[in-house]
Amino acid sequence: MEYRESYKGVRTPKARNVARSVRLAEHRFRQLGQRLPAGARILDVGSGSGEWLAVLQKAGHQVSGVEPDPCYGEFARQQYGVAVETTGILDLVRPAHSLDVITLFHVLEHLPDPLAALEKFRGWLGPDGLLIIEVPNTNCRHQNPAGRFHAAHVIGFTNESLDFAGRAAGWDRLELSLGSYDRNLFAVFRKPPEGEALAPPPGPRPLPPPLLTSTSTVLQYYCRVSTYTRWAARMGQFAGEWLALRRASRSIPIPGA
Repeated sequence: MEYRESYKGVRTPKARNVARSVRLAEHRFRQLGQRLPAGARILDVGSGSGEWLAVLQKAGHQVSGVEPDPCYGEFARQQYGVAVETTGILDLVRPAHSLDVITLFHVLEHLPDPLAALEKFRGWLGPDGLLIIEVPNTNCRHQNPAGRFHAAHVIGFTNESLDFAGRAAGWDRLELSLGSYDRNLFAVFRKPPEGEALAPPPGPRPLPPPLLTSTSTVLQYYCRVSTYTRWAARMGQFAGEWLALRRASRSIPIPGA
């Protein structure tokens, strides 16, 4: 419940955070829009301030979300008119076969039992339903080693452990890829047709610990060219956001002027 306040430093979204979320939601839709069935019933788990739901709803999908933080959930309802339930993610209940797509962006690493959550989500989807996941990549070579593990992350995922989690929970993996600068892992899983048996992955039932292959030191991190190109790109992004917000504020009419 307190994660967003501790992470963002505010109880309700700041304008720059909303602007960034809008841009990210639009980017995600450009990447994923073709995968989504027309008029799909979509649940976004950990829906934050609701920008992803708003983009999906505008595209004609039937959307709902779950967001543990009451302030962010209320913002999404008031600002975008989307259906967001404020409750714990593992407390959420949905009828069987009532959804076509479930999305989880930077959520799974916060859950104490991700396998239980993945199994639960599978029961809510209809035949060939899709589960779309993004999590931080613990093996990212472009991450400062001092910040590899976040205090709010219960589990660190790698290619191997995310694939294992999906298959152990009964999903059929369609895609597993890396994002820009290897920072995030992106996966698309499919609910197998009824009666289609999946071979269980080797190993014990609990999630195996991450297989860490990125062993860079802090000195090596600061000696990489990519550290500074990524920093420059982020500064450009922040400058663009600041200018956009400045232009938006100047376009708002002043009462009595």
